[in-house]
Amino acid sequence: MLSGFSTHRSSLILYPSSLMKRFTLEHFLYAVCLALALFLRLYLLGAHPLNDAEAGNALAVYRLLHGIASDALPNSPAYFFFTLLSFLVFDATDFAARLAPALAGSLLVLTPLFYRDWLGRWEALLTAALLALSAGLTAASRSADGTLLAALGLLAGLGWLRRYLASGAWPDLVGGAVAVGMAFASGAAVITGGILGALTLFVITWINGEEKERFAEAWGRLNAQRSIFLVAFGLTVGVMVTAFALYPSGLGALTGSWLAWANGLSGANVGRPPTTLLTFLVVYEPLIVGFGLVGVVRAFRQGERFAQWLAWFALIGLVFTAVYNGRTLFDLTWVIIPLTALAASAIVGLWRDLPVGEERGVVVAQIGVMSVLLGFALLNFASFAEQTKSMAEVTTERLTQGLGLPLGMTVVSVVLALVVAGLFGLGWTMRMARFGLTTSFVLLGLGLSISAGWGLNQLRPTLPVELWWSRPVADDVNQMLHTLHNVSNYTVGNETDIELIAQAPPNGALAWALRDFVHAQFVTELDPQLQVKTPIVIAPEEEQNPTLGSTYVGQSFSAHSAWALEELNWGQWMQWLAFRRGDPHTQKLVLWVRQDVQQLQSSR
Repeated sequence: MLSGFSTHRSSLILYPSSLMKRFTLEHFLYAVCLALALFLRLYLLGAHPLNDAEAGNALAVYRLLHGIASDALPNSPAYFFFTLLSFLVFDATDFAARLAPALAGSLLVLTPLFYRDWLGRWEALLTAALLALSAGLTAASRSADGTLLAALGLLAGLGWLRRYLASGAWPDLVGGAVAVGMAFASGAAVITGGILGALTLFVITWINGEEKERFAEAWGRLNAQRSIFLVAFGLTVGVMVTAFALYPSGLGALTGSWLAWANGLSGANVGRPPTTLLTFLVVYEPLIVGFGLVGVVRAFRQGERFAQWLAWFALIGLVFTAVYNGRTLFDLTWVIIPLTALAASAIVGLWRDLPVGEERGVVVAQIGVMSVLLGFALLNFASFAEQTKSMAEVTTERLTQGLGLPLGMTVVSVVLALVVAGLFGLGWTMRMARFGLTTSFVLLGLGLSISAGWGLNQLRPTLPVELWWSRPVADDVNQMLHTLHNVSNYTVGNETDIELIAQAPPNGALAWALRDFVHAQFVTELDPQLQVKTPIVIAPEEEQNPTLGSTYVGQSFSAHSAWALEELNWGQWMQWLAFRRGDPHTQKLVLWVRQDVQQLQSSR
């Protein structure tokens, strides 16, 4: 979206020297948003084990650093590049494996600065705050994946190109080329973002011929300096994809990620159900969805050009995620970002007329009354969900005999809240009532979003009931690893030198957990003839001791868990919605220790 690039230049996009001279309260507030984003994305980042999808990306980096032959290919060469640097600085840990996406997701909070003149001063600042708090973006940032690198590269790249068209300064052109190059090297995620952007461009130029002329003018100016752009872009892609020429397989990884994306388009690679993505968006992002829809309506009613672009991008993104067979929850990144800006625009627009004088006390009273009513509605809904243990118990008779009372009180409380807003408007002014109504629902949405995000990213990140991962890895894997370290230390005098065989994929979560065990072997099936002398065997719980060919002592640990939202009945769905309760199917691993090794450990 390049049209209008040459008309304005944001006063907040400053070079370091001028930034130090003109540091304002607004800059400070952006710094607060960045600090908040860093806290939510870095806090306990490495506390939970990597799952299979994350482990494949991290293992490719680890094995290159240790000179181990590997067929693991990352789905994002840019992720490989930055994680390589991370492992060199912090060693190969779960924290370091997720650090690059976490930092990219944090820096994404600052990208509204590039579009401050289009969004508006306070709209851009509120967009930054909502990006920092977003449950979905925080989850994507805390995952070993390249999607956030692609999103940051595209947003920052377009922003720098805007600056170049406004200033004509070549550093801005180079900055844009480097950022776009990083996005290109991020793998398949940039294809989704690029296609959505291209479709949005087609729609807005088809509807409005003037936009087509503006884009053609901007493109002509950029094309005149294409040599500088292509050199910077090519160097960036070359360095990141090959990791300074240390990883020639990066070219294959990049091609492989594109082919995997194409398989999802053709239906060969089926991802998450579209209902899961829609449910996640509504349940985990209620603030940006609710006010984002208001922002869409305002954009077309008031003729706000940039807001209309965002609305089309979000709408096309939703349609794409519905029809693309290889969809994952990471694809929601391209919907959440524009909806966040639209929600911020709607909130600031509804807050435009601030209460003055005596109105302030009345507005505070309205907000207080509405907050109590909306809180009472939530409590009644939770009470109703607590009583609906299963669909079989929810009968018409039970609803009329008391089970339906909490649900009825929930509806009545919400209706009363709206009535209170109307009464305040009739008694004073509708402008004041609108401000109080907006503030009350912002507080409600903010509370629900923060609660959902904290549960997703901190309280229950290893449970599939939080939807982000379909098969997350349990924390028991870390406990199993601790036990294995103790056995190895007692047996051979070193925590990672013991011989072991694991019935598991060589590029999965267990392979990552056992990455430091130099004598670890991974097999698809256990062969008793080969495992007779192996001190340690790790196998699924279904594999029983007699098949190992010797006498072993085993201890089970939870490994993966799976859960399907689509299989819930009505009552279970209420339970999940209120409390994130579910009954996931757990797959367990057994750590088998040969009996003579166990006896040796026990005797010490």
